[in-house]
Amino acid sequence: MQFAGNNQEDDKSIKRIGIIGGGAAGLATARAFLHANDAKHAHVQFEVTVLEARPSIGGVWKYDSPSTNQQPKSRPMYRNLRTNLPKEIMAYREFPWGGNDDMTSSYVTHADVHRYLENYANKFNLLTCIHFGCTVTHLKVVNKENHNASNEEKKSDDCESWPQISLEWIDNDNTTNRSYQQTFDAVCICNGHYAIPSSPALPGLTNFRGKVLHAIEYDDPNDFVGKTVLCVGARASGADISREIGGVAHRVYLSDSTCEEMQSFGNVVQMPRTKSIDENGTIHFANGKDDKLWSVDDVDTIIFCSGYDYSFPFINDESNLELMATPGERRVRPLYEQLWHAHHPSLTFLGIPHSVVPFPLFELQAAAIVSQWTSKFGDRSSTVHLPPLLERIAAADRDANSGGPKSKGRVVDTHYLGSHQWDYCRKLATIAGIYDDAMENYIATNQAIYDRSSMERKSMQPGERDSYRETRFRRLDGEQSYELLYSEMQKETAAGI
Repeated sequence: MQFAGNNQEDDKSIKRIGIIGGGAAGLATARAFLHANDAKHAHVQFEVTVLEARPSIGGVWKYDSPSTNQQPKSRPMYRNLRTNLPKEIMAYREFPWGGNDDMTSSYVTHADVHRYLENYANKFNLLTCIHFGCTVTHLKVVNKENHNASNEEKKSDDCESWPQISLEWIDNDNTTNRSYQQTFDAVCICNGHYAIPSSPALPGLTNFRGKVLHAIEYDDPNDFVGKTVLCVGARASGADISREIGGVAHRVYLSDSTCEEMQSFGNVVQMPRTKSIDENGTIHFANGKDDKLWSVDDVDTIIFCSGYDYSFPFINDESNLELMATPGERRVRPLYEQLWHAHHPSLTFLGIPHSVVPFPLFELQAAAIVSQWTSKFGDRSSTVHLPPLLERIAAADRDANSGGPKSKGRVVDTHYLGSHQWDYCRKLATIAGIYDDAMENYIATNQAIYDRSSMERKSMQPGERDSYRETRFRRLDGEQSYELLYSEMQKETAAGI
């Protein structure tokens, strides 16, 4: 079946692609499939449908002011957020940020990022395939070609299970909430992972008499004027929120599980792991070294800056699909290369790895996905094909049980990449058949800027003015390096500050 208005040539195979989500990952995926339609001698054409629940693109980068009806804020973007990665690496490779790099900041606002995504969508005419106000309610694998295949057959490259996938969704823009269903040859899940707050089990939390919230509910530091606040978690959101609140609050405690001693930095006090709350409402902290204890009893508000769980509410027991994403584990399985469903590679999950530079990674994931489809229909020159079923399953099992690439792996670090993201990007580029000297220069330059940015950010003390965000970069891809156009931190170091 062809969509109305389709005029592809009869000798080309038509494949229908469903994409769940119109954020940064969904846009990159739509662009990759549509771009493949323009390739010379293409033997397959893609009909792309993007289903976006909200009325606009941008996903997490579309900031909404908190509701005036006192309902809890349900999206993580907050009023004053600026990126903690420079725009010189937080961009799609084929669409660099515009503007005069000598004058504009490298660390931009959420509004700047959203505007960039809008420009990207307009540049590549992506809005024509996006259906807004469409909430996906159910996903189902509708046929499993090789469910009964023997192990020997599954080991063969000729035996692949690329089932069609059915999606059901509700049109929220329709006053009747009309339901729709469509079957696709491939579905790419790009629904992000900043929707379901994850909060650690804190013994005695019910004894606390103050206000408890998650970072997803945070918006304005002025809500905490004169308060004493405990931020549980000291990674990106905890560090930034405690710094913001510290400018107006009486005191901020920043609880960091890697901290071994209580340290004061002005009115921001770094504390070890939050251990418990006793019956009197006193909060106790303990380090992981000698179990030394600290206690405070003056906290008004607790903010859990403890991350988010992966969630796929449209996948359930009737989806005809094996998928596990247990709350609290922050692990999705079974995935091959953290991207393809190991059993059914026509179903992919983009943006699962964390602690990464997101936009370039999305772009390479999308390119790798598209390459598998174009190679199935004649373009086999440079693509690295996915291994057979049993090899994919075994690799997915190893990844799911590895605890990630850290030396002391934990389940919650399964999808952590950090410094390992660059080899992952190289692998994706190799699979897509686009790894060459220019791609290596691109990835190595991203790494060089990322490492410099991380070094500056990690040198900041809790509550200290985030002067690293004043640094400005210029890419030097040919040298796999960068030029520092301005660095306030270098000036401070030279002045002995």
